[in-house]
Amino acid sequence: MRTSSRGRTFVSGAAFLFCVVVLLIIGTRIAAAQRPASRPAQRPAAAPSAPPAPAQVSAAAIRVVGPGFGANGSELRPFNESPGTVVVLAIQPPRGSGIVQIDDHASTLDAFSDDKGQSLLEEGRVGPFPKVAEDGSAAIVEVEVRARPSAGATSVTVQGSIAITLAAGSKPVRAAGVRLEPNQTFKLGTTTMTIGEAKTDEESTKITFGLPRSVLYTIRDVRVFDARNAPIEARRTGSGYFNEKAELMVDAKTKDKTVTVEFELWQNPRTVKIPFNVQAGVGVAAGARASGSGDAPAGDKSGKRDAGDTRDAGATAPPEPPPVVIATDGAESVDAVVKQMQTAALAGKGAQVLSVIYPTERAAFGQGVAMTLAFLPMASMSNEKEGEQVQKELDAFFAKHQLKPPFAREPADLFKGVDLPAFVSDAMVFLKNHAKKGDKPGDMLPVPSGRPENVKITGDTAVATLSGKEIKFTKLTGRWFIRLE
Repeated sequence: MRTSSRGRTFVSGAAFLFCVVVLLIIGTRIAAAQRPASRPAQRPAAAPSAPPAPAQVSAAAIRVVGPGFGANGSELRPFNESPGTVVVLAIQPPRGSGIVQIDDHASTLDAFSDDKGQSLLEEGRVGPFPKVAEDGSAAIVEVEVRARPSAGATSVTVQGSIAITLAAGSKPVRAAGVRLEPNQTFKLGTTTMTIGEAKTDEESTKITFGLPRSVLYTIRDVRVFDARNAPIEARRTGSGYFNEKAELMVDAKTKDKTVTVEFELWQNPRTVKIPFNVQAGVGVAAGARASGSGDAPAGDKSGKRDAGDTRDAGATAPPEPPPVVIATDGAESVDAVVKQMQTAALAGKGAQVLSVIYPTERAAFGQGVAMTLAFLPMASMSNEKEGEQVQKELDAFFAKHQLKPPFAREPADLFKGVDLPAFVSDAMVFLKNHAKKGDKPGDMLPVPSGRPENVKITGDTAVATLSGKEIKFTKLTGRWFIRLE
């Protein structure tokens, strides 16, 4: 899990904690993508010579639910949900396009597995009722399975395709002289629309438009104007359909009986299948650091600047000096780094594990180990007593090392006053001792398995493939270190 612009955390799984945990906050991602509904729609730019960029699909959230309790194991259900695993996908269209509709029936879920290599594709499906932002700038879709991640797993990978209708921009189409009376009809292009209901209260009129379901999906926005062509404050309040008949509800702040209604209609819709292959895990991705007091000059804790301070507010901070490396740090090669991590972890020698991790990233590694331990009881959700026992042991373990939640804060703050090598040593032993029957104890450890493949060295940097993932290495003072990037 990424906790800041400076610290990174590993998450463990079948191979190691080097896959980044993702739990994006849906509201922030979608709100950043949306434009105000009342703003006039921008016309699509001229078609570029290069092919359009594909839609972006990312993991927005994950939910893992264990068995319920009480009568029939369903009287008390966590989150009031059925047991299983759900990953929420966030979809953002290419620039200049908008999402018109998502067809969950035509979408497919091809693979759903945890990072221990266990397939979870039991009763897997793309969930019904996908949600699309009214301005078409984003959508969310749930993919769900009945199975749950296996012991020691902290991330899942989902793969498939989303059937989506995209439009290349939109344009306004007006219907003038619309009488706001029940059963009145008017034309929108070649489509006949009906006023199903028009109820006026003290301030506004609630209008229900009857229209074909196929037309409902083409409407991006609705605007209302009075007889002088002045805009009337209006908003969509809902929509629905039954078979091919649909309704669209609008609340307009007017008592006028005749208005002009402008429908912003999506243009040139096309249906495509967007493939996705995303990873999601426990934790929160903090994202880039927000501007504010954290950007204050060094030594200025308030974030304010004196009137006589002539430093350039936009100047880039000078690069930090390279970290200090002692004689026992690092290894002579990329292969030697990985081998040392593996053997030291099995032996419960935390100092040797940390010594081959890039010096400024060791606390972040420890944070990943802490997060892995914290979620260990999830592996025993089907056995309440076992889970409670693991939790008691964990509480005692963290108390021994004076490590206090929340574990998602800055690594330097988390491990302030903590003996990090001792913590990592004991954590490796704890994880091995809690391997399930039939599992290899080494699989529980947050270190890579196997040997580095496809090693490419460029000066003092290197890239290698470990368990199918690309891992970076850096050389300092002639010694190699693994990176958490």
